[in-house]
Amino acid sequence: MSKDHLDVGSEFSIEASRPIPDMKIAREISKVFTHMLGDGRSVIDPATTIWTAEAAEELRVRIGDNPIVGKDQGQWEKLDRQLQGASREVVLLAAELVFLREHAIRSARPETRRAHVDRVLTHLDSPLAIPAPMSTWLARPAGTAGFEPGSWYNGALWRHVIWASTFVRHWNDLSETERESARSDPWELQRVMLTSGDDRSDIRNALQFLARPDAFEPISSASMKVRIRNGLADRIGGASGDAPGSIDRDLLAIRAALAHEIEGPFHFWTPGVAELWDASRAESALTAAEIDELAEPRPRHYWLYSPGPQASEWDEFSSSGIMAIGWDELDDLATYPSRESIRQALDVEGTGRSLRNDVLAVWEFQNEIAVGDIIYAKRGRREIVGRGEVTSSARFEPGRTSYRHVRSVKWTHTGSWEHPGDAAIKTLTDITSYHDYVGDLEELVAGEEEPELLETPTPLPAYDKAVFLKEVYLSEERYERLRSLLARKKNVILAGPPGVGKTFAAKRLAYSIMGVKDLSRVEMVQFHQSYSYEDFMMGYRPTETGGFTLAEGPFYRFCEKARADDTDRPYFFIIDEINRGNISKIFGELLMLIEADKRGQELRLLYKNETFSVPANVHIVGMMNTADRSLAVLDYALRRRFGFFEMTPGFHSAGFTRWQQDAGSPTLDRVVEVVIDLNKTIADDPALGQGFVIGHSFLSSPPDDATDDEWLYSVVEDELIPLLDEYWFDEPTTAEEWAGRLRAAVA
Repeated sequence: MSKDHLDVGSEFSIEASRPIPDMKIAREISKVFTHMLGDGRSVIDPATTIWTAEAAEELRVRIGDNPIVGKDQGQWEKLDRQLQGASREVVLLAAELVFLREHAIRSARPETRRAHVDRVLTHLDSPLAIPAPMSTWLARPAGTAGFEPGSWYNGALWRHVIWASTFVRHWNDLSETERESARSDPWELQRVMLTSGDDRSDIRNALQFLARPDAFEPISSASMKVRIRNGLADRIGGASGDAPGSIDRDLLAIRAALAHEIEGPFHFWTPGVAELWDASRAESALTAAEIDELAEPRPRHYWLYSPGPQASEWDEFSSSGIMAIGWDELDDLATYPSRESIRQALDVEGTGRSLRNDVLAVWEFQNEIAVGDIIYAKRGRREIVGRGEVTSSARFEPGRTSYRHVRSVKWTHTGSWEHPGDAAIKTLTDITSYHDYVGDLEELVAGEEEPELLETPTPLPAYDKAVFLKEVYLSEERYERLRSLLARKKNVILAGPPGVGKTFAAKRLAYSIMGVKDLSRVEMVQFHQSYSYEDFMMGYRPTETGGFTLAEGPFYRFCEKARADDTDRPYFFIIDEINRGNISKIFGELLMLIEADKRGQELRLLYKNETFSVPANVHIVGMMNTADRSLAVLDYALRRRFGFFEMTPGFHSAGFTRWQQDAGSPTLDRVVEVVIDLNKTIADDPALGQGFVIGHSFLSSPPDDATDDEWLYSVVEDELIPLLDEYWFDEPTTAEEWAGRLRAAVA
């Protein structure tokens, strides 16, 4: 199909393929463009002519020639200063440009869009209400139509106004013949926009779509347009060029081609269409149920939070049951798709600074905090003033004069407590991983009182044998054997070479026995040569004052937690690299207490005047790498207390076979075949053996953005061949032979 000419039938198909809401939001405001490109009158005040070279140039000069640098004010505050004393024509022009730049943003809330237009109109000498048609346009609910802007869009108000003003000035310099040509031909209109001055593609793309939705896609990002075009160019006989006009013409031709294949209206990111140009979506396409089934549950998080400098907002926040953050120069945080988009919006001068702490606080407030998380409010670095539990998602309240990014919180405790040591100075800090610190704060604020927590906001994901067998490349028979061994011995060690999924399988074994993904009943540590009883169980730790305090270790705390629960609810303590530690030194008297028939028996602890036992509902799962020559053989005392389960490569399992078939990669098939043969040679080698074979994990986790050959070539060159060089350091000929076969498989 020609990219320069579409027949009537194609034009009809294209029209039918465009989502009606997108066409509606563009066509309902067509009178704005009729005035902009015609008589120049304002939609807000039809008696005033605003789309003139004089008004546009004054607006451009006010913003472009008098920039306000610094981050002490947001982009809207800066615009307020730049519009002070402006003529009626300039204020109305600015208001309609602000309206246009936000009208097509899918996620923009109606109250936010209206507030921005109203804000500009306050600079008029006499009040002016937004007329009925524009009020209707501004009332459109968020999420119904339009585009999700690129990362620069939200924070680039001043750049957009400068570009649009420059275009308006250029438009008025054209002859009537040139203007009429651009009004009737979308490609000529685009050419005029491109020749008006330095291009600003995001706002140009937005205005192109709103002016001519029959020709241009609702996509503001130029790079996204290129990705889509490149991914689908084969459907129109290849790309016609990389200029903006070529890309948009190609996208129109691609839409015409797809309209004959796809029934009904579609976006380029509609499921079933997005996978055609974005290979990563196709590779990772899972049903919602599968995603929920395989996702790891999120534990409750704990946060340290400053309610304004020196807790200046604490009285309001605590009485209103909220927490809020500043950064009021930002719009609704839900409109920022990434940390980089937030950084760019904050760095309005384009300095390139990282703004790491600011960006992290904003991102975590919007995206990381969850309902049920615990918040500790602080004043400065030495005082805690409250503790609460998050009860809502983040929301934007544009009506607030400041601190407009808000969450609801049930403040369970308010008062004044001396913080242990110096608190972090940041506005928001995730302290979840600092278990002792969290424990100290809980004891400090709640004391002996057991804080009442809300129910988990979402039910724990179910997990059973069927899900285990889908995720872990183990046969059903071997799964049943492993489960039976753990039930009988209470303690098992998963032993195997690298890449067989020992750690992955350990957690999922626990989930499958519990029936749910309950992270609160699973804990994991890693042994190493310096690990000791004091780290594992209990011991004295130095304090800031130069003394020592008795600190409980993770195994002690875990056992006490399990003991306090129902004995029918199993708990799982996972130890990675169990053979790297000095077992006798780490376990001490626990070597007897962990035995299945000694559960519940008590012994006096080494560092504490109390007796201790390991509850019957605690299960220990260790992992051991059998290919590490530097490790000593486990002593027989430990072997007697643990059941050993050999983890082997799962290349022949139903799960891996299904994944390999779904991948549909001839290169992967060749590499798997070579690795299977290689494993036979390794297993038969007297100096190596079965404990050194290569696991399936090496070949089952391709990066989302890599092609088959790319990631497999990297696995072969950067992982497998160096491993073979180590295995056969004294037989280089053998190593070179297999390296050659692996390289041939990915060639």
